Amino acid sequence: DVNIEFELENLELELNDVTISIPLPHGVGTPNISECEGEYTIDTRRQHLLWQHTIIDQNNKSGAMEFSVGGNPDDFFPVTVSFSSTKSYSGIKVLDCSEVDGGNPVKYSSTTQFFAEKYEIV
Repeated sequence: DVNIEFELENLELELNDVTISIPLPHGVGTPNISECEGEYTIDTRRQHLLWQHTIIDQNNKSGAMEFSVGGNPDDFFPVTVSFSSTKSYSGIKVLDCSEVDGGNPVKYSSTTQFFAEKYEIV
């Protein structure tokens, strides 16, 4: 049996479109999913189990999945995680903008986008 869990530790974050990609050993067939919080699909081309969550935030901060399939523990690594967020990891934000000469306020807009280029558990 394979058991995988997550827990959001920084409750100020809100992660969107989260996909946890777990490699599956070749030639062992389809895993038998016994527990899954969220959705899952099997990518047969890449031989990965894709565990998906629309949002992970303070109201939905943990999850677990359990499945059975043949293989050795090392066969299920590296696990990769992809996500996006409209909240800053550091909490830094622009409060106001002003002209260098004179200090007059300037109209501005701000958009925050946070994502991991590569996030692996090895």
